[in-house]
Amino acid sequence: MTIFWIILAAIVAALVALFQYGYIFSNKKNNKRKPWFALLRFLTVFTILILFLDLKFDKTTYQTIKPLLLLELDNSSSIVQLKADEELKADYNSLINHPSIKENFEVQEFLFSDVIKPLDSLKFAGVETNIFNAIEQPQKLFKDRNKAIIILTDGNQTSGNSYSYASIDAKSAVFPVIYGDTTNYPDLKITQLNVNRYSYLNNEFPVEIFTTYTGSEAITTQFKITNGNTTLHQEQIRFSKDNPSQIVNLNLTSKKVGTQSLRASLTPLTLEKNISNNNRNFAVEVIDQQTKVLILSNVIHPDIAALKKAIASNQQRDVSIQNTDDNPDLNDYNMVIFYSPDNAFAKAYNQAKQLNKNTWTITGPSTDYEFLNSQMTAYSIEVDEEVDEVQPILNTSYTTFNLEDYSYDDYPPVQVPFGAVKMNTAPDVLIYKSIGDVETQQPLWFTYEENETRHAVFLAEGFWRWRAQSYLDEKDFKNWDELVGSQIQYLASNKRRNRLELDYKTFYYQNQKIIINAQYLDKNYEFEDNGILNITLIHKKSNNRTVRPFILDGNSYTVDLSGLEAGDYKFTVKVENDQLSQSGALSILEFDVEKQFISAHDQGMKQLVGIDGVYYQGQIDEVITQLLKNPLLKPVERSSTSYASLVDWQYLLGFILLLLGLEWFLRKYSGLV
Repeated sequence: MTIFWIILAAIVAALVALFQYGYIFSNKKNNKRKPWFALLRFLTVFTILILFLDLKFDKTTYQTIKPLLLLELDNSSSIVQLKADEELKADYNSLINHPSIKENFEVQEFLFSDVIKPLDSLKFAGVETNIFNAIEQPQKLFKDRNKAIIILTDGNQTSGNSYSYASIDAKSAVFPVIYGDTTNYPDLKITQLNVNRYSYLNNEFPVEIFTTYTGSEAITTQFKITNGNTTLHQEQIRFSKDNPSQIVNLNLTSKKVGTQSLRASLTPLTLEKNISNNNRNFAVEVIDQQTKVLILSNVIHPDIAALKKAIASNQQRDVSIQNTDDNPDLNDYNMVIFYSPDNAFAKAYNQAKQLNKNTWTITGPSTDYEFLNSQMTAYSIEVDEEVDEVQPILNTSYTTFNLEDYSYDDYPPVQVPFGAVKMNTAPDVLIYKSIGDVETQQPLWFTYEENETRHAVFLAEGFWRWRAQSYLDEKDFKNWDELVGSQIQYLASNKRRNRLELDYKTFYYQNQKIIINAQYLDKNYEFEDNGILNITLIHKKSNNRTVRPFILDGNSYTVDLSGLEAGDYKFTVKVENDQLSQSGALSILEFDVEKQFISAHDQGMKQLVGIDGVYYQGQIDEVITQLLKNPLLKPVERSSTSYASLVDWQYLLGFILLLLGLEWFLRKYSGLV
């Protein structure tokens, strides 16, 4: 086809040149110089046509693609616990240095524990193991390539979905290699312990403990719960081959305010190899009172149910719902929520002012805005019968409490009063209104302080949908409930606001991420993003001192204390470029889930790939043999076609200018111009 267009361009160029210089369709006498001019015109027109046609030619190349070999090494601490770390390293070295592997595969190496990452250094320090991700994620990442996935692991998983039910696509072959002794030994184990995080002084709190036994003989052991040297509960538990698990349910009494560290334990068997899984540390924070919250409403609305459930999700809070006819005594509550207020709320608002109560006003279907404006001096709302449907925009500069973990993108709209909000004081806006695609600076949810009291205003009806959306997005209500909880926590206290505020728990489990958040404000109580914050921790028993810096993360400062040894700590957070500090205390409870295993586990892999597809330490040569025999893992020849212009347009353009210039010069020289 390219040759055809070249010939056609040559014919057209020849006709144009012959016509213009009188060789065809002309009665003029030929000049002896005309052939040279005609030739130049032919070349010029021909080159212009070639430029416009932009003729291309294709070139096909062939490339041999080796199959992928994805080598994944279990970096969790259970490998060391089972004394299989040296065997795993030896097999790994044998595999990557084998000449057939180098010749026939493109090798990529990864580590996995709770997450997967490229192999850098093998330390066996992971605190959790997610084998499911190690199987599924490489298949998604390299979905278009034929590949072998070799997993060097002990088969013990502590987080994620069960890997025995993972899927293997048509382009993947999985070769698990199991490390550690797979022999079953007699073993007692506390598999799970359920307890509430909080309790109230002199109240009973439930504890549920799941215990298991591996063995063939019937045995009896002692179970007990201790607090230091004091035994709070003990009983005898019987196990047998036919009855290998027992659930212990009991109630304990909280007798002292503060964090109470407790320990559940099973007396070890004589032949038991691993006794670390016989014990489980846990803690309960004992508080001496609840935050009492009153929701005052004269209407029935799903918003009220969503609000009550969000507040009550924290057991430190007690929620009551009443109407104005009940004449509730507001002095019995730490704070009051007015839902859809009208004239009937006049007495309650007056009582709240007299008692200096913190309040939260939420507009609803029967809100009387003229009445509301008469009660408020900090703001007023333009009265209009119409309503708008708006969506939330979270204010990332909000400083009253930390918003780092909250997300409200694409949440359903709520109904708000059409009129504008006029502020007579400086508010702290938590959420702005978004009308369609227009982001406004009109507040939807804001807080303010008046004299010695704190107040919040939420101009929305239908926010129950937000709690439902939270469940659809995250499979729980945490996103919404914790935002409401933060608002309640702010309103339930009249404590003067500090320029340095810390957000932390009084105790953590050792296998959790231990994160402390800090809010640092300037003298105008606006967020300060150039602070230098450090935390100094002192282990109460050993007096070991640890200093770590905070890192600016959005609208707060955070420090990760994961990896600290278990024990009780006191700490101080200081702002180095300001005279501010806050102190506190926390406990880290010892718990290493990776130490709960006494043997390797191969049953899950047998279910995944079949009995004949599972290999064990020292069988790397057999794995390599199967790799080389597998028809899926053969090199693939791939063709690729590229297209290029016949001649570079820049050269053609230069050649055209040269021809035109030469023709003009010759015509000028001959007196034809």
